[in-house]
Amino acid sequence: MLRTLTLVAIILALAPPAHSQESVIRSAPPDSTALEAVRGIDSSESDAIEIEDAGEFTVADGDSLAMVRLRGRELFEVRGVSVLSASDRADDVAQTIKSIASDIRRRPEDIRVVRDDRIGATVVMGASRFIIAAWDYEAEALGQTANDLAEERAEIIREAIVRYRRDSNSASVIRGALYAGAALIVLIVVLVLLGRIRDRVDRVLHRRLQNRTLFKVLSGESLISLGTALDRMLWFVFVIWAWLAFLNFVLSLFPWTYGFASRVWEMAIYPARVFGSQTLEQVPSLFFLAFIAAVAVMVTRGLRFVFDEIGARRIYIRGFYPDWARPTFNIMRLVVIGFAVVVAIPYIPGSGSSAFKGMSLFIGVLVSLGSGSAMANVVSGVIMIYMRPFNVGDRVQIGDTVGDVVDRNLLTTRIRTTKNERVTIPNTNILSGQIINFTSKRRTKELILHTSVTLGYDMDWRQIHELLIGAARDTKNVLEDPEPFVLQKALHDFYVEYELNAYTGEPREIPSTYSELHQNIQDKFKEAGLEILSPHFRSHRDGDSLAKAVGSVPVTDD
Repeated sequence: MLRTLTLVAIILALAPPAHSQESVIRSAPPDSTALEAVRGIDSSESDAIEIEDAGEFTVADGDSLAMVRLRGRELFEVRGVSVLSASDRADDVAQTIKSIASDIRRRPEDIRVVRDDRIGATVVMGASRFIIAAWDYEAEALGQTANDLAEERAEIIREAIVRYRRDSNSASVIRGALYAGAALIVLIVVLVLLGRIRDRVDRVLHRRLQNRTLFKVLSGESLISLGTALDRMLWFVFVIWAWLAFLNFVLSLFPWTYGFASRVWEMAIYPARVFGSQTLEQVPSLFFLAFIAAVAVMVTRGLRFVFDEIGARRIYIRGFYPDWARPTFNIMRLVVIGFAVVVAIPYIPGSGSSAFKGMSLFIGVLVSLGSGSAMANVVSGVIMIYMRPFNVGDRVQIGDTVGDVVDRNLLTTRIRTTKNERVTIPNTNILSGQIINFTSKRRTKELILHTSVTLGYDMDWRQIHELLIGAARDTKNVLEDPEPFVLQKALHDFYVEYELNAYTGEPREIPSTYSELHQNIQDKFKEAGLEILSPHFRSHRDGDSLAKAVGSVPVTDD
């Protein structure tokens, strides 16, 4: 049985390999000429090739190049000819080389070059096998002679056959498997070590960034969050690239997967190559964009200096108030940035693409549909800036809201009420309503507090005036000069309405001042034995003294 198996193995080893009808080239006799060898080519089922006149084989007009590959390795490029496309010709040549490399009876030294002027070509032969012809027309298109082109291809084919056979033996496969295992171990160790180093660096950065700020905009926590996100992104990209590099290395170790290795590596480096090439192409535009940005920054800094000087009252412009400096600078900066963007858009990479135009249109539609109220608030905010109805810190009343202005921008105004409530009011509502400013810096007189009491006609108004003024003088935050005063606002049917007016220099203390004033009014009237009330009568007045001042009842004769 063992002898039989041995004999079968010897027969199989000596038997010529089987080849596909589409790619096998019939061997001509060893002593045949190149023309006879070429004419002896078996045609495939789809493309019949029969050379009767060398003039038929010319470089195809407009035909592209095709690469001849053996197990994924690139050998050389071929051009299409008038009867065969470049890709079909490359496939036929690759199959012929593979069949020769698979036949251990064929030696690489048997690859030779034969010149035949009758057909105008130099033919590369594998012993008696036709491989490829270097046509004079093809060589001229490549800027070479046919002989040089054929010799170059013959040398590449010899090396390809040697490499093909070396990679196909069992020792090469075992060596590739060992290399793959070693590469996997190295990759895992490197990733683990780098991961530990990364964790240590992250801890150090966290400690150092905890109490740092960037340009007074980003706090330490924000810097840590931003750094963590960037670190994770870079680590993810690195790990993916490392595994792709490992996969490319492993696939390149085995002849059956070598063709996939180049594809994997191409997939790994394609984004970087495209990004790099696009960046290099856009270098002039990037320089122009940098120039525009530099000019915009310098103009902005100049404007900032001028308006800071105006705000600090070191530069005086008649009719231009210092508190206008900051908002005016913000508006001018927005104008400068907008102008710079308009100038820079044509030089932004990809600005002429359909995607960029579509995105611009989409953003424009969103802005036009959703910015109606926002633009109204912005316009109202700008108008209010130059109207100067109040400043930050003023005690104001807007509608039913009373409080201190804590913030004002182009869209809204924020007020903190006396109850420590933070109220946000759109600028359009403020501009269309009434604004009362209790602490305007332009006030020429102090603020007047006023409160009313109603008392019966039987009380002497002079005494009431004295009591009310005394209560005002005993109240904290009420000024002695100007003095408080009392007005008799109305003479109602049953009582008189008295209004006490007192000046104060502390608008923010109005609630507490009113409360203390009312307490003092009650105390003064109780001390005087007078009751604060508004009497009402249902009976007809008959001249009783209750409805008349003391001593004012007339004496009539019977």
